[in-house]
This record gives sequence, structure tokens and C-alpha cells, in this order.
Amino acid sequence: MRSDKRRPLEAPSNLASLIRGLYGRVARQLDLDPSFVSRVARGERQSKLVDTTLHRELKRILDQVSKKQFGSGRRTPVKRGAPKNE
Repeated sequence: MRSDKRRPLEAPSNLASLIRGLYGRVARQLDLDPSFVSRVARGERQSKLVDTTLHRELKRILDQVSKKQFGSGRRTPVKRGAPKNE
């Protein structure tokens, strides 16, 4: 019987920075107050436009994180071995 336990992915160090300005960015895009965007996100108010824009912005953030975690944004590993100046 094999174990399906998987190690959780570590959150990238810049995730908090990417998410921190989410409501403000959405508010600027839609020319709204950030507190209204926050209320829509929490479900206290309803706005299809704000909801759609929040989802789009979150997808953009997750795409950035995914690229850095799994591919194009990842730095190439340093090759270890004998020093070049022998």
C-alpha cells in the first residue's frame, strides 16, 4: 500500500507582498473605494464586477507564483564540483 501523503508546497517569500495590495489594485481599476472591495470580498456586499475583477487579479497572482515555483522564474541550480582553477 503506497502512501499518498504529499509534502505541502512552501509559500513563496513574496506571496504576502503580491496579495497585500489586492483590494487597492482592484479598487483603482474600477475607480472604487478599497473598503467596498473588501466588503464584497467578505460577502457583506454584492457586486458581480468587483467579484470578477478580484478573481482575475487573484488568478494573475497565482499564475506568477506558479511560474516562480515550478518553472520559468526558478533559478538554475549551481553546479558543485572541482574548482575550475586547478
